[in-house]
Amino acid sequence: MTNGNQPEDINARLNDIDDRLDQLGDELDLIRTIQNGMRREVRTTSQTTARLERTVNRLADIARDHQVALRILERNTERDRQEFRTEIRRIWEYLRDRNGGSSPPS
Repeated sequence: MTNGNQPEDINARLNDIDDRLDQLGDELDLIRTIQNGMRREVRTTSQTTARLERTVNRLADIARDHQVALRILERNTERDRQEFRTEIRRIWEYLRDRNGGSSPPS
């Protein structure tokens, strides 16, 4: 290399460094853009997960309330059935005694 080529060589190297720095800057911008998109996606997923969790909790509450209501209904149904049988037996006995009938229905 001669002294006359050194400035051109230095300028070429500086231009190459500038180009490479520009490329790195572009890559960093792209990475930041991707990171921002991922942050938004994570935030959206977190919010959706929280809403889903609240919905599942509400459904669990509804299911528990439904089970309690069914147990109450079953108890009431059995009680009503017994009362109905007792009333039918009482009516039958009344009619039997009045008319001189036979054995009670089962």
